[in-house]
Amino acid sequence: MDYTLDVNDTALLVIDVQNAFLHPQGTLGLSGVDTSLLAAIVPRLRRLIEACKARGIPDIWSLQYHLPDDRTRALHRIQPHTQKRARVACQPGTWDAEIVDELKPLLDGRSHIIEKHKFSVFYGTRLEVLLRILGRRTLLVTGTTTNACVDTSIREAYMRDYDLVIVSDCIGGIRRDWHEVALAVWAQYCGLVVTSEQVLAMLAAAAPAPVPDPAPRVQ
Repeated sequence: MDYTLDVNDTALLVIDVQNAFLHPQGTLGLSGVDTSLLAAIVPRLRRLIEACKARGIPDIWSLQYHLPDDRTRALHRIQPHTQKRARVACQPGTWDAEIVDELKPLLDGRSHIIEKHKFSVFYGTRLEVLLRILGRRTLLVTGTTTNACVDTSIREAYMRDYDLVIVSDCIGGIRRDWHEVALAVWAQYCGLVVTSEQVLAMLAAAAPAPVPDPAPRVQ
C-alpha cells in the first residue's frame, strides 16, 4: 500500500459508538439484532483512538439523538426505520444514548462532539465548519453502523471532496454480508479501505506534527 498519512491534515471520526447500537441491552439488541458484530470493534477502536491522540490527530465523535417528540416521523407514509425497533433509540438524557463504557474514558478536553439527528454526520451539523477550523481534509472513518450512519456519512464526505481512510475493522455492521458489500463499494468509489493495524503502521511512519510557535506577547 503506497499511501502516506499526513497527521497535520487528518481527523479521526468516531460515529455513534453508543449503547443503543453496541450494547446487547441497547435498542438494537432489544430489537433482535445480534450486537456482537458491533461490539467487536471496541478494543481495536480504543487502541486507534489512543494512537491518534498520541500523534495530535483530533478525535471527533458523533452522537445520534432521536427526540421523543420528533414530528418528522409522522410525515412518513412509509414506516420509518425508527418505528421498526423496540423503541425510539438514543433519546437525549438516556443510557441508550450514552457512549459505551469502554470508550467513554477516551473523551477528554481535546475531543469534539457532534450532535446529529439523521444518519449523516454532515446533515444539519457543524462538522464542516469544525473541519475547516481544524484545517483537516483527510478523515479516518470509524464507528457504527456500516449500513446506515457510516455509509451515509462516507458518501456525503466524498461528495464534499474529503479524502477518506476507512478503517474496516473499526466499523461495525448489523449484518456481515451488508458490511462486506459496503467495504467493497467504498474501496471502489469513496476512499482507501484499510485495517486498524495498517493505520497504526501509517501513524508510526508519519512525520511528526510541528510544534506551534508560542503566541506573541501583546505589548
